[in-house]
Amino acid sequence: MSQFKLVDSFENLYNEFNKKLQNKEFKAALSLIPFLLEKANSDMDIFYTLMGEATALTNLNKNLEVIESYDEIIDRFKETENETIFRFLAYAYYNKALVFAKEKEFEQELKTYDILLENYIMDISFDLEIVLTKSYMNKAICIGEIDGPKKAILVYKELIKNFENSQNENVLEQVALAACNIASIYGQYEENDEAIKFYDYVILKFENITNEKITELVAKSLINKASRLKDLHKNIKALEIYDEVVRKFENYENKILNQVALALHNKSVLLSVLHREDELLKVCDTIIERFSNSHDEMILNIVATAQVLKDKERFNSSF
Repeated sequence: MSQFKLVDSFENLYNEFNKKLQNKEFKAALSLIPFLLEKANSDMDIFYTLMGEATALTNLNKNLEVIESYDEIIDRFKETENETIFRFLAYAYYNKALVFAKEKEFEQELKTYDILLENYIMDISFDLEIVLTKSYMNKAICIGEIDGPKKAILVYKELIKNFENSQNENVLEQVALAACNIASIYGQYEENDEAIKFYDYVILKFENITNEKITELVAKSLINKASRLKDLHKNIKALEIYDEVVRKFENYENKILNQVALALHNKSVLLSVLHREDELLKVCDTIIERFSNSHDEMILNIVATAQVLKDKERFNSSF
């Protein structure tokens, strides 16, 4: 390692360290940590060095050492007056919680998210919004593991309340996903009216947004709302919503277009139950014509089902 003693600045050595991380030479990167700490000129240099050490250890799957590394960072800088370090320290808490999740130590994971949110929720700055929303999301999942899904609803609601007016589309994606998760949980307990309320929240709040991931969640919310209406025996309204999905999203591509195929499939199943054979055959023809060339396994299964339904109706009508 003597060659690194000749490096005359922290900056040059830190660049060398980052190159090794990028090249996935994690053990070699770790060997530079003592030299980086020796040449550090400020708390910021030390902070970046220790965060880099935790990153290298994470990639080596040394989970216990990663936790120890983040504990060292938190203990050293939790009283810092450096605003930049204070904000980035949130990532130390967040990453530490992720390690606890990996180890299935859910109580420790939950405790870490609670500390993070308590320390930073009053500083909802653009820089921190995404780590805060993801902390809420993961906290909700963690509580679901410990106490069951319904206990997670309050956390999802708190996320929505705090971030629904964000200007950051990545944050709004988490808001939409939180509302969908609430609706899904209510659906699991057959509380269909409550589920529909939260699907409506996503549909109405985000209907004009252009973000592809959020648009997909809007399409899914419409389809899931229709399913809940079907459970409430509101079949005509469910059919109208399936038609709405097709109308709104038929010119999209990829995952959003997949939702169109799913809406058509669900509509065909419902039409079959209602014995509306003429409409059913038209829907099956649309599915087969539109999606037969797909390479997506789910879509090809929908096409195959449409063909089976179509053949079944033709067979039945021949007698």
